[in-house]
Amino acid sequence: MRERWVSGWRRLEPTWGNRRILLGMLSAKPTTSLRRDVFVLSALSSLLLFAHFLMGNGYGFHRDELQFLDDARHLQWGFVAYPPMTSFFGRVAIALFGISVQAFRLPAAIVNAVSLVLAGLMARELGGGRAAQVGTLLLSFPLALTISSLMQYVTFDMLAWSVLILSTAHVLRTGDERFWMGAGLGVGLGVLSKYAIAFPLASLLAGIVLLPSQRRHLKSWWFWMGALVAVVVAAPNLIWLARHHFITLQMEHYVHVRDVRIGRAKGFFTDQIRFTMFGLPFAVGGLIALLRSSRFRLMSAFYLGPIVLLALAKGRGYYMLPAYPLVYAAGAVGLESWLAGRAAFRHAKAVRGTVYVAVVAAVLLEVGAVAWATLPIWRPGSAAWNWQMKNNDDLANEVGWPELVAEVAAARDGLPAAERANYAVLGENYGAAGAVALYGPKYGLPVPIATVNDFYDRGWGPFEPETLIIVGGRLEEESHFFESCSVAGMVHLPYDVRNEESVDHPQILVCHHLKEPWPAVWGRSRDFG
Repeated sequence: MRERWVSGWRRLEPTWGNRRILLGMLSAKPTTSLRRDVFVLSALSSLLLFAHFLMGNGYGFHRDELQFLDDARHLQWGFVAYPPMTSFFGRVAIALFGISVQAFRLPAAIVNAVSLVLAGLMARELGGGRAAQVGTLLLSFPLALTISSLMQYVTFDMLAWSVLILSTAHVLRTGDERFWMGAGLGVGLGVLSKYAIAFPLASLLAGIVLLPSQRRHLKSWWFWMGALVAVVVAAPNLIWLARHHFITLQMEHYVHVRDVRIGRAKGFFTDQIRFTMFGLPFAVGGLIALLRSSRFRLMSAFYLGPIVLLALAKGRGYYMLPAYPLVYAAGAVGLESWLAGRAAFRHAKAVRGTVYVAVVAAVLLEVGAVAWATLPIWRPGSAAWNWQMKNNDDLANEVGWPELVAEVAAARDGLPAAERANYAVLGENYGAAGAVALYGPKYGLPVPIATVNDFYDRGWGPFEPETLIIVGGRLEEESHFFESCSVAGMVHLPYDVRNEESVDHPQILVCHHLKEPWPAVWGRSRDFG
């Protein structure tokens, strides 16, 4: 054999024919048509859309979705609990299709389908052929299926990471510095979707500074143009944050301290195994391939940086999900190149076919496990449904909101006629308040008030109510603020589902006459959730 350098990569040419064995795990040039690659990847990612169209109604709106839905009716450039993008797309879905669970979740499925296409294109940028691209998409499919089953900001966060990562890979492969503007777009979209974009951004900047071969980018005019694009795209939300005294940072600190206190931040590293399952060998192999590649070593920062930072910050395990398509892509390209290097050997086609079938089978098993545990596919009351309700808090929080509002209406109907002229409904958490806002008009209930997140800024309504129907509160706590309180009803969820509403605060209260003036009580009642 003899050595030969091709596009900066060392290859060995065997003396038997013109086939080459690729020594580097990652190549420097795609070998397939971009147009055809996008078509194939788009066709496959449409399966995600189809799956969510069939199952999009689920068991009902999730607690978090009720907050997004209510905020979608009050659009602004930021919200107390999150940036504006999720509620913006929720507003688009409402405007186009009306209010339904299936329609509201459709933007999440579309965005995740786009992210799957970008995942396949990551493999292409790393030199992968069609097999590696499709393999990356399939490996990423369980992740996308999980985070797009609800309308939530994690979905749009994954898209932002993907734009940032794909643009950076293109710069490293081609040397075309103009694509730093694409990376800037990804950062800007990340700020508008979820502030966790700070983790890959900080990791990228650290990688550029620490790797001598990459410091030249800091002198590039296009690099700073990318920074400008990020600032311009994110500016409306940044201005909103400044005008609201960066209240979202206060909220996130409060939620993080709470999560650490109650144990939600435990198991960060075991979560990485649980979320990746059969994709873990590809993730490990892909990370090694990136570290070995002189051209793409900087890309490893998008995984190593966030996992270190999130572990130190005691972040939730699912915050790492947007980093996995990249290492899957590198692992798929490595496997494809390894198999191609054995093309001249006997039974090569059989070996390739066996490997690809094994990968597809593993992915299908993982999709089945994800569907069993996280998707609303089981008949209510069935054994599988009962298992889901006991083992998946998210699914339990999709059940019972219409029934809860019906109980609130029954409590209202029990009020004397004189009290109905000056009453309000108070939700002690955003789920209860959002449910009354959505389902309450059917019963003639007023717009609810609440002290949590953005509900607080909307105040206590057009008048100071003398009677409050409180849902999500506890009698012993509310009695401190009112002259009298009593239990007017209880939350009863279908099939005896146990969640926060039915277990922690199932009482529906009727309370009369605040002991202090409304402005004084409201002024010190802001809550985060």
